[in-house]
Amino acid sequence: MKEFHPGRPSPGYVAHVTEAREARLAHNESVFRTVNESINGIAIALGGDQPYEFICECSTSDCFERLVLTLAEYEHVRADGAYFLLAAGHEDIEVELVVETHDAYVIVEKDGVAGLAAHDADPRA
Repeated sequence: MKEFHPGRPSPGYVAHVTEAREARLAHNESVFRTVNESINGIAIALGGDQPYEFICECSTSDCFERLVLTLAEYEHVRADGAYFLLAAGHEDIEVELVVETHDAYVIVEKDGVAGLAAHDADPRA
C-alpha cells in the first residue's frame, strides 16, 4: 500500500517540475540568443573588426546587460547550439555548466532537458 503524505509531492511530480523549469529557463535564454543573432546579422552587414554590443543570454527575463565582443568572439560562442553568452556571475549552476570564463562574460553549456530545449530552439540549426 502506498503511503500518502499531505503537502509532499510524489517523486515523479518533483522531477517533472524540475524538467519544466529547466525547459522554461532554456527558452528564456533562447529568446535572448535570437536577439543576439539579429545583432550579429547587422554587425556582419556593417563589417569591420570592431567590437559590437550583445546582450546577456541569462535566464533572467529582465536582464539586458550589454557585453562587448568582436564578431569572431561571438561566432566562437555560437559554435555549439547548447552554448550561451552570459555576463559573469549570471550563470545558474543547476541547469548549465561554465565552459569558458573571460573578463566580462562566461560561456555556458546547457545540459539535460535544458540542453535539448536549447538545441531545439537554436536559430542556426
